[in-house]
Amino acid sequence: MLVRSRRDVVLGTLLAGGLSSLASAGLYGGIALWRDGAPEPFWLAFAAAAPFVLATPMVAYLLELLRRLARAKGEIEELARRDGLTGLLNRRAFFEAAEEALRQAREQRTPLTLLVLDADHFKAINDSWGHAAGDESLKVIASTLLAATRQYDLVGRIGGEEFAVLLRNAAADEAGLVAERIVSAVALADFRRAGRPVPLSVSVGIAVLEPGLDLDGLFARADAALYAAKRAGRGRSRAAEPGTGEGFVRRAARAAA
Repeated sequence: MLVRSRRDVVLGTLLAGGLSSLASAGLYGGIALWRDGAPEPFWLAFAAAAPFVLATPMVAYLLELLRRLARAKGEIEELARRDGLTGLLNRRAFFEAAEEALRQAREQRTPLTLLVLDADHFKAINDSWGHAAGDESLKVIASTLLAATRQYDLVGRIGGEEFAVLLRNAAADEAGLVAERIVSAVALADFRRAGRPVPLSVSVGIAVLEPGLDLDGLFARADAALYAAKRAGRGRSRAAEPGTGEGFVRRAARAAA
């Protein structure tokens, strides 16, 4: 039998206890009648109450087991939502949460801004210092993103060296300040290998939610702005311009290939 909730435990215990009480009282009464024909009220009541008394420790144990199982289930589900390297939301979890945030922003008519970030010269770090150094650099960037954003913002790793931040209730000006804070903080991060400083930088694309834009369109605009930041020299942020989107991203990708 699958026990799914505390209510199942309580109802199951009451049902089982009631049936057991009837059976216990009936058994005692039958034996008493068979032996002398006069069951005593005290022992009849005791026979009826005994199953409930004996079941109390089992109920407590089952409730505690349910609590532990619920906590373990929650921990497993949370781990499934997290990127194993950085601890940020993974791609799937980020997009799911972003869809809900976009829906809420439309209903409440609050601003929403997306930042898409890419670690600059990441391949060079891997080639020069090894993949372990590349992993550590991503951890540094991830911790910088968490420090630069608010607790209710969404921060995720959505690709190899690509990150995304969804700023709730943040318009273009505020998002621009956050993006610049991130760029500066990453550049100032103390990242060393073999005692030598290794420079880090990120490029950031910024896109503000506008009427008619869905999540794919918002990402397309942020990607377009990210490519513009890369082409401008990297280590900087750029806001999406009107009319940029998926077509621009495809053209920029072909040009960079």
